[in-house]
Amino acid sequence: MILKSIWFCCCFIIDYILPPRCLSCAELTITAQGFCPDCWKKLNFIAKPYCYICGCQLNVSIFDNMSCGRCINTKSPYDWVRSLFIFDEHSSKIIHAFKYYDKTGMAKVLAKMLYYRYKSELVNIDLIVPVPMHKFKRLFRMYNQSYILAQELKIIINKPVDYRLLIKDKWTKSQTALSKKARIQNIHGSIKFNQKHCIKGKNILLVDDVLTTGSTIKECSRLLKSNGAQCVYAITIART
Repeated sequence: MILKSIWFCCCFIIDYILPPRCLSCAELTITAQGFCPDCWKKLNFIAKPYCYICGCQLNVSIFDNMSCGRCINTKSPYDWVRSLFIFDEHSSKIIHAFKYYDKTGMAKVLAKMLYYRYKSELVNIDLIVPVPMHKFKRLFRMYNQSYILAQELKIIINKPVDYRLLIKDKWTKSQTALSKKARIQNIHGSIKFNQKHCIKGKNILLVDDVLTTGSTIKECSRLLKSNGAQCVYAITIART
C-alpha cells in the first residue's frame, strides 16, 4: 500500500513537471495517449477494406481476405504487410519527428497502436526483425528507428527481437527522392542474411517506419524466405 502511494505520487510529480503532449502538434493533453482530439481527427487511418497481401486500401471488397489486382498478378515474397496510417502531411510530421529528430519516445504509443489495430494477425509471430540500417548511417543518426519500434513491439507481443539477422553492408542513397525503378536498383544486393542464424520454419515479423514502393520490405522478405523462413509478415507506421 505504501509503495503504491509512492508510485502515484511520483507519477503525479512527473506529469506536473513534464505534462503529456500531443505527438503531432506538441499541445498539452489530458493523458499520455499520444494525440490531442484535433490531431487524432486529421490522421488518415488505414481501414478495411484493404488488400490482404500488400495492405493497400480498396474501394470495394467482395469478400474477406481479398487481394488487389497487382498482388494477384505479381507474387510478393512477403505473406502480408500492414500499416497504421496513410503517409500524408499529418502523419509525416509524426514519422519525421520519430525518424530524424530524436523523438524516440513516440515508439511506445505507436507500437501499442499497431498492436491493438492488428492484434489478431500477430498471434503466430516467432521472431521480430527490424529493417537494418547501415552502420555509418546509424552513426550519423545515432539510432535506428525501426529497431526502437521493434523493441517496443517485443515488450507487447513478448517475442524476441533479432537485429543481427539482416545486415545492411552496402551504403545506399536515401530512398525518399527515388523513383520506383531506382529504389529497386538502389536496394538490390545491399542487404545480407547473417548465415550464423537459423530461421528454418519460423514466422518472422519485419518492422519498418514507412512503406513506399515496398522495395526494401521485398528485399528483406526474399532473403528471409530463401534462408528458410516459413512466413514473413511486415508492419509499418505509415504507407504511401
